[in-house]
Amino acid sequence: MREWFVLGLLLCIPLTTCVVAEEESDGFTEAGLNIVAIRDDSLDKNQDGVTDSIRVVIVLNSTNGQTDLRLNLIGEHSGFTVYEEMLISFEDQANASLTYDSWSTGEHELTLEISDVEGRLLRSIDIGIFDLSPALAIPNVELTLAGSQTMQTGDFCEIRRHFVDETGPRWGYSGTRSVTGTPFIVLDTEDVLDCSNWPAGEYIVVETYQNGLGQITSDSLQFTIVNKPPPSFTISITGSNQEVGSPCTIEHQALGSENHQDYLKNWEITPAVGLVGNTSSIDCSMWNSGVYKILLTVTNDEEIRTTDGEMLIRTPSQNPSVSDEQPPVLSRGEDTETSNSGIWGILVLSFVLGLAVFFLMVRSPIDDEVGFGTLAIDSEPDSEGLPTHLDESGILWRKHEDGNLDWWDTSSMTWKRW
Repeated sequence: MREWFVLGLLLCIPLTTCVVAEEESDGFTEAGLNIVAIRDDSLDKNQDGVTDSIRVVIVLNSTNGQTDLRLNLIGEHSGFTVYEEMLISFEDQANASLTYDSWSTGEHELTLEISDVEGRLLRSIDIGIFDLSPALAIPNVELTLAGSQTMQTGDFCEIRRHFVDETGPRWGYSGTRSVTGTPFIVLDTEDVLDCSNWPAGEYIVVETYQNGLGQITSDSLQFTIVNKPPPSFTISITGSNQEVGSPCTIEHQALGSENHQDYLKNWEITPAVGLVGNTSSIDCSMWNSGVYKILLTVTNDEEIRTTDGEMLIRTPSQNPSVSDEQPPVLSRGEDTETSNSGIWGILVLSFVLGLAVFFLMVRSPIDDEVGFGTLAIDSEPDSEGLPTHLDESGILWRKHEDGNLDWWDTSSMTWKRW
């Protein structure tokens, strides 16, 4: 009996297997589809002698009339998955071709999936594993400096940014670019950076890019910007110590090879002579007689400035027709205007002084002697140790350490500030 039971079990096994096979559903076959042919072709798109692309060609047949399908060629490499998708609509028979472009060097595993338009997977076909080189331009950034390694502030300076990435955008994995080491924020749209307006300093500019496929690239530039030296110039004066009305000019002159044409020039003249604009030359021929302190401040484009100064002396003109509002008191000979009131005043003053001297002589003989001794002293002016100068008009000048001048008034026998 036992032997018959075992034999019955053995006979049931193939029957059970057949039943299970009949219950399995094949969506591809049920959709009336059939693969007539399929093949893969190795391509060398960039003509470098190495395979970089795989083209998959498939011929499908349908017995259900109008058919709509979605084909996906899937590539897997280094843990990343990319897709090449195609929609086809046909009756009876159709050919489809999908190409996978390698985005990195190494082994790429390809799978072809066939789905209906609702996204239900009908069949998955293993295409194989392929050793490929990149068919697309891999990410690359390059920084180029237009200028010298060491520049002065304001010099021409440009940084040109070169960028390429055909792999990330192709598969929807675009990345981000970042720039460090610049004094200002840099946008991705700025292909050229103007560094001519950057402040002085040591710069290391680095650009880095990484896309969603894990590809990273970077480049760097190192250069130095130093402060431009302050403007160097002199003040040239012609006509100093000359009479009012004679030629007189004050000029700013840049030294060396410097060009100060666009620099700001601020003149400060004491005493004031009116408004002086941003100019390099001033006509001082008709300035009133006197001593002038002239200061000039030159400021360059980087707000770096230099100040220098000179003194100008203009003497009264001997020509009565030349206007001079504030000359020192001096005689013009026979042309000097006189007033009778001045003469009477001098006579009265002399009479009063005579009476005073008389009373002093009467009251104090000793003081009288001392007084006469004082009057007998030579009236040569005391410059108090300051340097003196006698100009062509006979006026005696003395100069203080701070540059201010006094002139000797012979009528009052005193120094008067100019």
